[in-house]
Amino acid sequence: MEQIFFLHDISLISKKKKISNINLKVDKGDFLIIKGSNSTGKSLLLKLFYLKILPSSGSFFLKGEKLSHNLRKKILEFRKTMGVILQNDYLIPFFSVYQNIELASQIQNSKKEFKSRMQQMSKWLDLEEIKEEKVINLSNSQKQKVVIARALINNPKIIVADQPETYLDIESKKKIFFLLESLNKIGSTIIMTSNQSHNVSVKHKILELR
Repeated sequence: MEQIFFLHDISLISKKKKISNINLKVDKGDFLIIKGSNSTGKSLLLKLFYLKILPSSGSFFLKGEKLSHNLRKKILEFRKTMGVILQNDYLIPFFSVYQNIELASQIQNSKKEFKSRMQQMSKWLDLEEIKEEKVINLSNSQKQKVVIARALINNPKIIVADQPETYLDIESKKKIFFLLESLNKIGSTIIMTSNQSHNVSVKHKILELR
C-alpha cells in the first residue's frame, strides 16, 4: 500500500490551540475521519494535510519524503493536485456558479472532460438550475455546494474536507457523505473533519482529538 502521509510525534501550535504527540499514517485509498468537540484542533490538524502549515515539532513525511520549508516548490505543486473543501472558503461573489467552478478547472487540459464533470456535479449537488446565478445571491447552503463542486471538479486523488456538511440539510449531508464514499471506492484518499454521526464503514479510520 502506497503511503501518502506519515506523522511522527507531531506538534502543531497556533495562537489559540496546540496539538501534541500525533502519530498517524495515511495510505493511498484511506478514508480518515477526524472527530472531536469544538476547539480540539480539528481544523488546525487539517491545515497540515493540505500543506498550509508545517509542524512546530516532529517529522512530517509526504510520500516518504520529509517536508520542510526548503521544499516550498514541491509543496505548492502537490497542493495543486488536491481537492480542498474549507469552511468559509471564499468564492468570487459576482461570478456565476459555473464561472466559480470553471476557474478551478484551469489545471485540466480537457474542456470536454470539464463539461462532463460539471454535468455530473451539477446534477448530484442540485446546482443545475442555479449554475448561471451569481454567488452573491445564493444561500449559505447553495454556496457550500459550490465550494464542494469546485473542490471535486478536477477529480482529485486526495480530498481534504473541513466539515463539508456545514450549512447543509439532512438529505444533502447524506448525499455529500455518499459522494465522498463513492470517490473513495474508486481510489481517492479522503481526509475530513466532522462533528456528525455517520454510518461509518469498518474501512474508515477514525482519529478523535480530545
